[in-house]
Amino acid sequence: MMTGLFSMLPLAAALGEVGEYKDGLIVLVRWLHALGAVAWIGGSVFFALIVRPAQRVDPDGVGAVVGRFVGPYRELVDVSIITIVVTGLILMFERLTGDDATVAYFTVLSAKIVIAGWMFYMVWSLRKTGFVPEDRSGITQRLSWLFGYNALLLGGVVVFLMAGVLRAIFETAVAG
Repeated sequence: MMTGLFSMLPLAAALGEVGEYKDGLIVLVRWLHALGAVAWIGGSVFFALIVRPAQRVDPDGVGAVVGRFVGPYRELVDVSIITIVVTGLILMFERLTGDDATVAYFTVLSAKIVIAGWMFYMVWSLRKTGFVPEDRSGITQRLSWLFGYNALLLGGVVVFLMAGVLRAIFETAVAG
């Protein structure tokens, strides 16, 4: 029954006022890309601003609760990373094969890919250590935010900002 219902509606119309099926699919891919990023960054903000400070106050109590949702959160991150990579590749090829690709777009996109790749590596690296912070002192304690979970959060926010910059560059190229 569902198949019959959707066969009557063109995909483009189901996704909004867009010109062709390809446009509707790109809207869907962009939405999935943004959804993956928001899920990952949102979860990271929750851990950084809620869970970690609470864990410092009551390590045993919070640790028992955190243990219950670390598995589902890890799955969310895995699905988000896969979604971001697959949809990001589609979006990258869609933009770079068009006539409106500019050097500025390519430069910002390259930086975004490098930062995102570093973030994926950091997740993998932190998982190997179990997200257990190392005991540091002196200057390494002060700079530890550069290499830990906070850096992941910062990287995600920067990548999210770069997505807006890429959109502005593309819209300027199309208009000009």
